[in-house]
Amino acid sequence: MLVHSTYGQIQGQVRDGYAEFLGIPYAAAPYPDHAFAPPRPPAPFHGVFQAVTPGATAAHPHVAQELFPDPVVEGPNPLNLNVYAPTGTSGHHPVVVWLHGGGFFSGGNASPWYTGGSFARDGVVLVVPNYRLAAEGFMVLDDGIANRALLDITMALTWVRDTIEAFGGDPTNVTVAGQSAGATAALALSGCPAARGLFHRLAVMSAGTPLLSSLTRTETLSEDFAAMLGAPRTRSALTRVPVRERLELEAAWLPREVLAPAAEVDERARRARSDSLRWQPTLDGRVVTASPYDALAEPGTVDSLMIGTTAEEWNFVLGSVDPAPSLEAARQGFANLGFTGQDLEDYLHALETDNPGHALAQALSDRTFRTPARAVADGAATAGIPTYAYQFAWPAPLFGAAHCTDLPFVFDHLDAPGAAHLLGPDAPAHLATALHGALVRFAHDGNPGWSAYNTRTRPVMVFDDDIREVPDALGLAPKKLRRAPVLQLDFSIFPGQHGCFEPDGLTPRQGGGGS
Repeated sequence: MLVHSTYGQIQGQVRDGYAEFLGIPYAAAPYPDHAFAPPRPPAPFHGVFQAVTPGATAAHPHVAQELFPDPVVEGPNPLNLNVYAPTGTSGHHPVVVWLHGGGFFSGGNASPWYTGGSFARDGVVLVVPNYRLAAEGFMVLDDGIANRALLDITMALTWVRDTIEAFGGDPTNVTVAGQSAGATAALALSGCPAARGLFHRLAVMSAGTPLLSSLTRTETLSEDFAAMLGAPRTRSALTRVPVRERLELEAAWLPREVLAPAAEVDERARRARSDSLRWQPTLDGRVVTASPYDALAEPGTVDSLMIGTTAEEWNFVLGSVDPAPSLEAARQGFANLGFTGQDLEDYLHALETDNPGHALAQALSDRTFRTPARAVADGAATAGIPTYAYQFAWPAPLFGAAHCTDLPFVFDHLDAPGAAHLLGPDAPAHLATALHGALVRFAHDGNPGWSAYNTRTRPVMVFDDDIREVPDALGLAPKKLRRAPVLQLDFSIFPGQHGCFEPDGLTPRQGGGGS
């Protein structure tokens, strides 16, 4: 399939009723001489660009983990994107720009979990860009520029504005969506002046805190990183360091939870933290001038917001919590999060368990993901931004409703490579239809199909075997969430799904951060 774009002709291919274009450059190649420079516009194609094989991924260490496939593709230009479009390039279809996760140290658009055929099937053009990671993406050098990764994403959005009509997309109807680090990056764009007007809605899935780093913290990390490489903290010096040496240090700097689990459950509990990411978007006052909390508290920042998490995000971090860690080790983990011994007792009671490991995993989930999502939703709704909150609560057999378990459902791709390992053989297809359909509806008109969020009743759509709208679901412990009273809802948008649960909730205490 041949497309005539702003930059020249692009050859894609048709697969199973949709058009696929892979590895299209949206910026000039950063390697070998511009790895730490702001992105530069792409050059026009000479001849026909063959967009039929995956493009390069941003340089990063290979991470052995059980959450999603993360292939590393070598090449000079990782600043490329994939486009999945309905066959035929006529019409003005809504556009979703999907930002991949990976903790800002891994991930890329070559993962088979981000194949966008289901979106194209449902009349949405999906665009999946890469962006630079770790030090390349966020280190502050002598030029004072941080957030090169966000500049990359902004350039990808500029490419969408200028080019997506050639693929049948509508540049005036663009939703930026992302999961994990991609969701955190999406939120950061709300405070990025250069990105204003390039997108219209945000769909934020499992954004982890802190949502932004301070400039002082990023400068300190940058100084330490350069010193450990034995190089001055300048663009030219860092560019001369062999990529292999930089990746060896990046691997040593990986968050402890993605390394092999501690042999002793007590050690695993004692090292629990909510701020383990080193590299991430920075409130630098130049690229990012406002935090997501502040930016989305301003009316009109976006046309609408969809935000949520999984119910048990950090279950994968602690791995198996049987046998249970000791109370003493769990208290240390709680103290790392700013909690008290009484908070630990409260979590044990709310979760109806005597296992401190379960309590610690849930405290991490709440402090890092669920409570911040609730706060962002509160601020946006108060500002009059139509806001729609959700909670993914289906308990997968390996880790429960943990981080990344929602991804195959969002993409309606339960047979994606590796999904069965994470989800088991009986993942409910109706749940994939519902969650994927919600994002498709949101991309079309800004309403995923349930009640808008407000700070009085806090309606939240819960995606579980029974799909239902529950008051303040982001503030309920998972077991109580699954027994929560149901708000009035037109269930016809989720055929065959209904549920009714007895009231049994838990209201978070002020300052405790837990649920």
